[in-house]
Amino acid sequence: MKLKYIAALVIVALLGVFAYQTYWLVQLYHTMSERVDNDIQEAMRVADLKEVFLRLKSIEENEQPHGSMHINAGISKDGSITAKAVTRTQVTLDGDTYEQATGVVLRSTPQAVSDSVKSDENSFMHMLEEQISITELAQMIQQGLHLGVDRFEGTRYEKYDTLLTAGLIKLGLSGNHQLVCIKTDTVYKNTTIGYIPSSRARQYEHNWTDYGRYVLTIEPTTGLVLREMAGILTASGLIVLLLGLAFYFLISTILKQRTLDEMKTDFTNNITHELKTPIAVAYAANDSLLNFGSDEDVEKRKKYLNLCRIQLERLSGMVEQILSMSMERRRQFKLNIEKVDVTALLQPVIEQQQLKADKPVTITTHIDPEGLTVMADRSHLSNILNNLIDNAIKYSHDEARIEIDASPAAISITDHGIGIAADKLPHIYDKFYRVPTGDTHDVKGYGLGLFYVKTMVEKHGWNIYVDSKRGQGTTFTIHLL
Repeated sequence: MKLKYIAALVIVALLGVFAYQTYWLVQLYHTMSERVDNDIQEAMRVADLKEVFLRLKSIEENEQPHGSMHINAGISKDGSITAKAVTRTQVTLDGDTYEQATGVVLRSTPQAVSDSVKSDENSFMHMLEEQISITELAQMIQQGLHLGVDRFEGTRYEKYDTLLTAGLIKLGLSGNHQLVCIKTDTVYKNTTIGYIPSSRARQYEHNWTDYGRYVLTIEPTTGLVLREMAGILTASGLIVLLLGLAFYFLISTILKQRTLDEMKTDFTNNITHELKTPIAVAYAANDSLLNFGSDEDVEKRKKYLNLCRIQLERLSGMVEQILSMSMERRRQFKLNIEKVDVTALLQPVIEQQQLKADKPVTITTHIDPEGLTVMADRSHLSNILNNLIDNAIKYSHDEARIEIDASPAAISITDHGIGIAADKLPHIYDKFYRVPTGDTHDVKGYGLGLFYVKTMVEKHGWNIYVDSKRGQGTTFTIHLL
């Protein structure tokens, strides 16, 4: 039950992290999108300013002076920004040259300012220090400059378009756009070749004077914003992915630990039962010999002593497997590799299994070539084969028929028993795992046999494979090469 709460908390935590990351990324997207919009507006203003300066330079380079232009700007006591542009042009009438002066005053909306600013003679410097409408002041000066230059030479729309295209490309945009220049008595329109504004296209405006403005139409800047966010998006995705993986492995580990704990409990119960049975049988046989005169009957004595020997061998096998598992976990565990005669090794194992079996057992061996030897640890190879043959007998029907095939490449053990369900095959080598048999418990064991087999096979550098069909039998194959 606690695991459900832990899993729920983990999922809620993951969803919270994901939601926060999503919210933060959305806010970042809007912020960066707004910045890109401001950059586009600034690109339009800078292109306009460059175009004005190009005309101004052209006028200055003209040999015949046409007049003069004077611009000043500042902050008034009411907090408004004022820009004054005065243009003086030369006019020739009846052979006489006259100077004509034209002035324009631009004023922004009054802003709230303190009395100290109103009385401060250096109010302009204060405005700079406090960053009060610096952008608005720059726009006022630019408009005044525009008004003055326009009296000498008209706007060069094509040049502005070229300068704007370069600015857009510098921002990372394609440069494809549609530009409309609207003036009191003029409308100029130009579209990049091949560009057709879509329904999603956005418009940006730049008013250079009260009587003129530029209207720019381009596609949404989503792609540019996402490209700029690529690093952050990748990092955020990796963080969420790593957190997800970390939580997944955490839950997986908890589940495995719980399963292992349950398996250990089952193992303790099974091994307790397994240990009690041979002890009880050996104790009863010994008690019969001591207290009921069975030692006087040669046949009974032999029978009871043989029974004690079998049960002690069974106990010894259990202890040996448990100790082997304990030793395998130690770093000093080593195999004693030597040349082992397979036939000589199999013979006592087969005899022992047939002797202790409680059902008829037929074991057929096919060893090719005769006198086959393998490089292995004799003791552990004997235990491996002993475990596999023991399982083959246990999980056979009323009569066990087993075939053992051995060659330089592999050793296989085949039975014709109950088989193993396909969904259980991936777990048969797990420590303490036993294939469920429903409500019946006629097959004794404690879930260490196949775990031991696989561990020792891998220690030898070999591989083991299983092929089984429910109701048809099982084949375990050890590949030696």
